Amino acid sequence: MHACMYLFLLTVAEQSKSTELQFDFEDFDFTTKSAWTDLQLKVEDKTLWVPKSFLIVVSPVFRRMYESDFKERKTLVLPLPGKKYEDVLEFLKCTITAAMTYDIVLQVLPLAHEYQVKHLLMECKYFLLRELDSIPKSCVKDSYDTRKTKDYVIKYSKICVMADKYGFSDLIEKCVEAFSVVNCNYYKDLPDFHKISKDVQNKILLGRLTQVEKKCGF
Repeated sequence: MHACMYLFLLTVAEQSKSTELQFDFEDFDFTTKSAWTDLQLKVEDKTLWVPKSFLIVVSPVFRRMYESDFKERKTLVLPLPGKKYEDVLEFLKCTITAAMTYDIVLQVLPLAHEYQVKHLLMECKYFLLRELDSIPKSCVKDSYDTRKTKDYVIKYSKICVMADKYGFSDLIEKCVEAFSVVNCNYYKDLPDFHKISKDVQNKILLGRLTQVEKKCGF
């Protein structure tokens, strides 16, 4: 469980001492109204139930909202237009305890960035670093035109897009290093390569050129 959650949960625990209510820390259900929920999030015509204090603790964006003169400050219902219900639900779950998978990172990383949930951003970054390291370099090194290699390189590019978009500089460096052993013929066929910024693309190409020169003894 993340450190910022302890602040919220300890507050709830103190409140529980003087009441008959018991709070289940690990199995909090955002889909059901409870004695602890005082705010409704409306997503795709569905409702998620959250304690307002929870959002204030985990997200400086929500904290500023409720500390300012925004109309949402006193509202009991907060619409989240343009968001997907399953993504927001997974995001809320991950703020308490992050059981990360690659697909979950794809779901929650945009929301963690939008709402500036730093501990969740770090969880996503560390997962992607581990994911990148898990790809066997021998399967991509200077090879070309194999199905498995192409799948791995596609994952490289997807991770690199996320690293670039969300400013994960150490992950970008890892991606540049990973691409340095990949045959350049792959680059033009990667569906996500054009989404990488020109600056990072140039670093990738320079890394590849340096690798080729070393191999050729230049």
